[in-house]
Amino acid sequence: MSAQNPAPLKKPRLNAKLLRRIFVAASIRRWNDQACPVEFVELDKQAHKMVIAYLFAKYEECEGGEIDWERLIEYFCFDFFERVVLTDIKPPVFHELQRYHRKEFAHFVISELQSDLGEYEFFDDMEHYFKHPPQHIEKQILQAAHYYASKWEFDIIYHFNPYMFDVGNIKAIIDKEVERHYNLHGMKQMVLFKQIGEIVTMFGQLRFQKRWSQTPRVPATSVLGHTLVVALCGYLLSLDLGACRQMRINHFLGGLFHDLPEILTRDIISPIKTSVAGLDEQIKAIEARAVEEKILAHLPESMRTDIIYFTQNEFANRYKIEDFTHYTKDSVELFASYNSDEYNPVCGEFLKACDHLSAFLEARISMAHGISSADLIQGAQGILDKRKDMVVNGLDLGALFREFV
Repeated sequence: MSAQNPAPLKKPRLNAKLLRRIFVAASIRRWNDQACPVEFVELDKQAHKMVIAYLFAKYEECEGGEIDWERLIEYFCFDFFERVVLTDIKPPVFHELQRYHRKEFAHFVISELQSDLGEYEFFDDMEHYFKHPPQHIEKQILQAAHYYASKWEFDIIYHFNPYMFDVGNIKAIIDKEVERHYNLHGMKQMVLFKQIGEIVTMFGQLRFQKRWSQTPRVPATSVLGHTLVVALCGYLLSLDLGACRQMRINHFLGGLFHDLPEILTRDIISPIKTSVAGLDEQIKAIEARAVEEKILAHLPESMRTDIIYFTQNEFANRYKIEDFTHYTKDSVELFASYNSDEYNPVCGEFLKACDHLSAFLEARISMAHGISSADLIQGAQGILDKRKDMVVNGLDLGALFREFV
């Protein structure tokens, strides 16, 4: 009797072209007509926006509201890709044009994204979203988070030079937009409680921590921008991975929050962590203590539970039974037995591959721009050697790494 042929590997719909489009956001400068004390880029703004949206959404749930988390993530993705396509239009002009030419803009954005996203299940919903903006609470939350993140940026610019032309007017407009969203419980928390605003600022400071800080790189992505790339890859790949709805949500949020402890310890490079016996464990203990004291102590219990789940043992395969976390070394077992919403599962080894994919792209894209170094070459090659043949639940993740060679 002849042996059965193994099932063919599934190729991800995520590809090199779409990944490069995502990374374009790291090169889009914000407020480039203002005197900025630091450089603001779109990728960081979008990451900060989503962190704030998470906080707003959790506060709504704390007050008895219902949030469709996958809808929130999808709407965020729609906004993100639209912003990347329409990068050259200043917001006031864009909003004015949208009033009269919304459908024409929507058609243009959809036609630009067709080749990158057309195969995804959400593509038709995205077109409808652009042409007929929804009134769901998830959309309101994202709008509020957008303006709050913009206010956070512009407050820095305003205090740097409040006498530049039109700066006072821009600040007044943004502040008014933020005030329009005071009906959201999360916005009230931000305004009334200083410690909640400080947590948002701590997240924002991850914009200023640059990845690969010991070598020149273009674009010089930040820790915060990196987390969004991991989150986007985690979500888009989860749609091919056969992950249940809750696992898809967890992979996005897990990617977004996985580097949260670096607010308090900075980005300690892997060679340092691995070259000294026991150092990585000691760093983890310091990070956990700092996160507890500086962040978790000021948040509601539901957020504390989430952030602990997403930041402690962030790359372990895990699931929950009756609120207790269980671990498995084998992703095969995780998908075979616990790939169901009730188990709140996370495939940590998959998220680690997404983390490596983002790092690999950071190095390879810089090299393609002509900015290279021994660290970038060796780092990219090391990741490629480790991940080029990786398969999770029948999905050929290694294809993404091989495609960039």
